[in-house]
Amino acid sequence: MRRFLIFCFAMGLSTMPVLSAANNTAEDANKIRGIPNVDVFMFCDGLMEDGCALFKAKKYKKAFAWFNRWAERGEATSMNNMGIMLEAGLGVDVDFDRARNLYLLSAEADVAIAQYNLGMMLGAQYMDFRNKGKKVSNSELRRRNEDLLNAYKWLRIAADQGHNKAMAGVDQLEPYMTETQIKMAIHRVGWNMRYRKSAEERK
Repeated sequence: MRRFLIFCFAMGLSTMPVLSAANNTAEDANKIRGIPNVDVFMFCDGLMEDGCALFKAKKYKKAFAWFNRWAERGEATSMNNMGIMLEAGLGVDVDFDRARNLYLLSAEADVAIAQYNLGMMLGAQYMDFRNKGKKVSNSELRRRNEDLLNAYKWLRIAADQGHNKAMAGVDQLEPYMTETQIKMAIHRVGWNMRYRKSAEERK
């Protein structure tokens, strides 16, 4: 998927540290061609097992339909999986806006892998914008800086949930942020954690 290459190469890194669960060049080559590793980017337990099996068998349209049925019932993990397929253009046309919205819905429902995917997507969009270096309006600059703050926020939240790759993303973003931006992003993390605790107490 293009965003992971943008995100890693823009920072002078190989794709290996962020994208691989193991140092397997065949798997890395698949990701470079745009086929995500389900074990890294998708949620495949419980209700999602059959959909992921279809995905692994490269029956992408059937897999997308499977995830979509569950998403229509409000299943947040399937929204993350649909986001991956929309972003990669597997079984469906590429749609970054819809992918981002689905990641956000899933992330807000506390799905750690979606928080990671959303953080990576926002980080990649910011780095892509930054590396183009073209003059933009103040409103566009504010929007891109929001992407950076929210990328950091979601990666930190995923890391706090035990997602072991998310902190690597945080570490890679920090050199491109001011101290003030980092403090602002951490404040957002704190607000999100307080909101989550309050929601749990209401159950």
